[in-house]
Amino acid sequence: METEDPKKREVSKNDGSKNQDKGQSDQGSDVYRRLESTDEMAAQQLQEGLQRLDELFPAFTPSPSWFDQQIIETQNKQRSKLWRDLLVLWITALLLLSLLYAMMHAQPVVFITFQALAVVAPLVWLLVRKEEEHHYENK
Repeated sequence: METEDPKKREVSKNDGSKNQDKGQSDQGSDVYRRLESTDEMAAQQLQEGLQRLDELFPAFTPSPSWFDQQIIETQNKQRSKLWRDLLVLWITALLLLSLLYAMMHAQPVVFITFQALAVVAPLVWLLVRKEEEHHYENK
């Protein structure tokens, strides 16, 4: 029997590991190829499905004149709403001013009381609100 040279044994071990690495890299590339082909098949199936959907439900785009008509209708609705809101505002203001004028001539004391309350009430409300905020900050 021949004795093996330790250097040859190292070389043969290294060759074996290289072969194993090559086998693993071949397996890795096979897996990569399979994944790539699976992705391609999925993309193709998805594309076919989308084409079938397009055939079953065709897209309809209205004409530009339809869009123009929608714009005009919306502008008209907004314009009429604006006029209605302005009319309500003007009528309300006219009623308030006429009531204040009538009150000023019929009962001047009540009118002056309302004017004083109109100035004092917001000031009192602001002071109360400020005290409440200060109270919450100190807790």
